[in-house]
This record gives sequence, C-alpha cells and structure tokens, in this order.
Amino acid sequence: MKNAVYFVHGINAKHLEVNNAKQDCKKVFGKAMSDLRAKGWKGKFVTWGYYKKDVNCTRKVNGNLDTRIQELGRLLAWDIYKNYSRHGKKVDVVGHSMGGQVIRAAITGVNKYGSSSKWPDYLYVEDVVTLASPFKGAGIARLCSLQSHKQCSDLKPGSGFLSWAGQNPQSRMKTDWTLIGSSDDDTVHSGSAIGMKAKHKVVYYSGQGLEHNGIQKAGGNKVYKYKYSDNNGARWSTNSERRAPLRYTYEALRHPSVW
Repeated sequence: MKNAVYFVHGINAKHLEVNNAKQDCKKVFGKAMSDLRAKGWKGKFVTWGYYKKDVNCTRKVNGNLDTRIQELGRLLAWDIYKNYSRHGKKVDVVGHSMGGQVIRAAITGVNKYGSSSKWPDYLYVEDVVTLASPFKGAGIARLCSLQSHKQCSDLKPGSGFLSWAGQNPQSRMKTDWTLIGSSDDDTVHSGSAIGMKAKHKVVYYSGQGLEHNGIQKAGGNKVYKYKYSDNNGARWSTNSERRAPLRYTYEALRHPSVW
C-alpha cells in the first residue's frame, strides 16, 4: 500500500473541436482517491492528464484529440520511468475508459521499442486496474471518428492500434492486470471492457446504474452484484461480499498475489 498510483482518465469526445478536449482529473478520480485513502493507502497519487486544457491534474502533457494513443503511452512511459522506474520504484496504475488503453500502450511500446532513444528501456508497473476500458474498441468511436479525430480512430473496433497493443503486456517486473466492466455501460460493452488476456476479470450485472462515466466513482460500502474470474475467463464465480468497483480496485491493488 506504499506504491505510487497513477490515475489516467479517458477520452473527451464531448467537445468535438480537436483542441477543446478537457478533463477535470479531480472530478474523474476524486472519489477513487478518497476511497483508497480512507482504506489506508499511503503511496502518492498521480493524476496524469493528456489534454492541454485538462485541469486539477498532478501532471499533464499538451495533447489533443489528434494525439495518438500510442504517443500518449510513450509520454506516460517516460513519466513513470523518470519519476519512479529508474529509481528502482514500482507503481500501480488505474485507468478509466481510454486511460486503460494508454497504460496498455505504455507497456507495449516499451517492450517493442525500449532499445530506441524514443522510449524508456523498462518500466516497473506492478498492478493495473482498468474500469470500462475498450480493449476491443467502442462502437461510439465510429461516430466520434466522423470528425476525423485520431483517438477516435484508434478506438474503433478492429483498429490498427488495438492490434498493435497486444495482449496482457508485461513490464520488467510482473504486471498483474484486473479488468472491470459493467453490463449497464452503453459506451463500452462489458465484453470489450474485459476483452484482453488478463488473469483477473470482473463484470457487474445490469440494472445497478453502473454506467460508463460513473463506474470509476462507485465506491463506499454499497453492495453490487457481479461475476469474476481469476483465470482469464476460463471459470466464473460470484462473490458474497459484493464489493463496489472502487473497493474491488483497492483489493486488486492491495493483494495482487491472491487475486
């Protein structure tokens, strides 16, 4: 519970002009950070933004809707490397929506291109938890891409980026992935949210109000019904404790060896 935790937000397609994308990191992840602190997490929290107009982020880069996800992954990889990995320190990452694709791109890019000067040589990422991340793409990206935004194009089902990003990318240390989706999510279907090889997968059942822009804020002691798998979906079980998504996130980060 001493690792630094990076929080990476998702795409903003509400503002269709390429340079107007904007996220409020505190609004997106404030509940997640407060829940982890309340449960005793001691490590530093880093909210990492990638739009020029992002606000309330620990650090950010000056991207826009035309900044490719692979490039965002490269920039995130350097941030993690310079601040933690090169000092022998490991981190955890929580990604909402496209944020999960950014960390996926960061680890994949280092594995593919780490010997070049454009990417760091290695990363130490212990755990990744993704909330409603479109590993198989999102149908809504087709509408967004009508505006020719490159991030939308990257998120279209069958895109070149999704093929490039690979399955279950691993940093220099073992990286434990937990993928969380919701059947109430009309933006990223649960099949896409768990659509990458990963040891841990969770799907919350429909009718519980866990929509795309709310799943990363659902915490506290409220109980939810879900199924989970700890063997890449080969076998599914239900849990009588019925943890909220943020509680599940905390447990996945805290006890990776038993999940």
